[in-house]
Amino acid sequence: MKLVKFPSYYQSSTLSYKKFHKISDSAWQLVLRFGKRTTIHGLDRLLSSGVSRWERFVWLCTFVTAFLGAVYVCLILSARYNEAHFQTVVDSTRFPVYRIPFPVITICNRNRLNWNRLSQAKAMFMKNVTDDTQLSLFESIIGCFDEVFFGHFQPFERLRNQPTELLNYINFTQVVDFMTWRCDELLTECLWRNYVYNCCDIFSKRRSKNGLCWAFNSLETEEGRRMQLIDPLWPWRTGSAGPMSALSVRVLIQAAKHIPGRQNEKGIDVMVTEPFVWHSHPFNIPANTETTLEIEPIIYFYDNDTRGVRSDQRQCVFDDERNSEDFRSLQGYVYMIENCQSECHQEYLVRYCNCTMDLLFPPGQYRSCQAKDFLCLAEHNDELRYSHQPGEVAFVHNNFKGMVCKCFRNCFSLNYVNDVRPAFLPPNIYGNISFVDLDVHYRFETIMVYRTSLVFGWVDLMVSFGGIAGLFLGCSLISGMELIYFLCIEVPAFGIEGLRRHWYSRRKLQTVSNSTTPTINFDQKSLYVRNYITQLKTEQPKHLMQRQRIDLKKFQRSAFN
Repeated sequence: MKLVKFPSYYQSSTLSYKKFHKISDSAWQLVLRFGKRTTIHGLDRLLSSGVSRWERFVWLCTFVTAFLGAVYVCLILSARYNEAHFQTVVDSTRFPVYRIPFPVITICNRNRLNWNRLSQAKAMFMKNVTDDTQLSLFESIIGCFDEVFFGHFQPFERLRNQPTELLNYINFTQVVDFMTWRCDELLTECLWRNYVYNCCDIFSKRRSKNGLCWAFNSLETEEGRRMQLIDPLWPWRTGSAGPMSALSVRVLIQAAKHIPGRQNEKGIDVMVTEPFVWHSHPFNIPANTETTLEIEPIIYFYDNDTRGVRSDQRQCVFDDERNSEDFRSLQGYVYMIENCQSECHQEYLVRYCNCTMDLLFPPGQYRSCQAKDFLCLAEHNDELRYSHQPGEVAFVHNNFKGMVCKCFRNCFSLNYVNDVRPAFLPPNIYGNISFVDLDVHYRFETIMVYRTSLVFGWVDLMVSFGGIAGLFLGCSLISGMELIYFLCIEVPAFGIEGLRRHWYSRRKLQTVSNSTTPTINFDQKSLYVRNYITQLKTEQPKHLMQRQRIDLKKFQRSAFN
């Protein structure tokens, strides 16, 4: 039987303290080894083995102060980066105009319809109708379309108390398309860079918020896209500037074919837009004028470093930022501020009247307005006529409710500064034929390009962080890698090795305690101890007698042999 003495509480505490002290010594030796080979200034002196306590305290205070200073300056730099201040600089002063497409020139007659085709329209769209009420109502509705455009729906007020639901089956967009001006009725004498073209070959009919118009250099129509397949240089460009250097066209007014009784100023509306733009505010050009339209393009763009900033913070949207909350455009169109505004206007139209005017917008997901809905457009004309910018309420008196559209500029924006100069012709020149001679050209052969970039980008932030780390701590990226390697590789390896040793010692102790040797715990009750001692005393004489017999036999053998 083997006696094993179990440690008391005081002895266990002493063993635990010794064990903790041993682990802390090992950890300190690990830290000292790191301090000898680190390149972080001050940390090597702080963790040196031959340094006194006072010197170690001085270096500790120095290192902590430098570290806190570095953290403070880095926080200032981070706040400066998050503020995302922008600067706009001149990127080029002599960017040639032939590097950009010539703008899309859209021409509309202010009297939208050729009234001479009214009888043909009745025969086509109301073939079997003999009711005079429906025929008169059909003529009234078509007369309204002669002067309707987005934000100008007052003519539909004439349909009040009229049974418009009787004509819900008629698609008035098709009627207007049939009665609108054809190319040869509106355009003639087309020249592009002093070369004569057939106007119907270079102009195509397209929809806009002004109704059906004719556009040059457009990609919005099937004819324009077909032209691009035939001519790889379409949309066309020009490298010249000045009068007669680009597009020249005569627009016929055809006053004799206008709706009778309408007293309005005769003339045309001209839009100047970049490709893929649905609508822009047109210029009103009076009839019987020789008009010069000079265009000065200006390019504004944000560089790629600004993509890391939110669109609402940089106040512009890239055309491929479809996941941005500020991305809004007409269905099938790229992002442009004009397309965003047009989509917003269409949404207001649907909100008020639960339909859209497909004559004024591209085909989409909304229901087209029928004859019964036209009066609703007139009733909400004031809300659809005026638009306000978000946040202007505190600065501007608004007498009408209007529309509020949150639309930012596209981050690559081609703007046009236009100068329209009409000169009225004497009567002996135009005679009985009203027309507008329109000359559209660039003002200069070069344009200005402005680039917007971050004042403090992520590259500047990284360089500043590196400079601050070198100034305050005298370390670099390699020093950081040393610290990361120590924390992520050496410290876990040290911990794993300690756990392995601890597990091995516990397993060895458990093996000893589970052996067949009886053990006595002297910390048990005294009764068990007395019984054990008594048992030893009774067993001791037996062992002595047996030992004496064995010794006697050994003596006899040695004596008689």
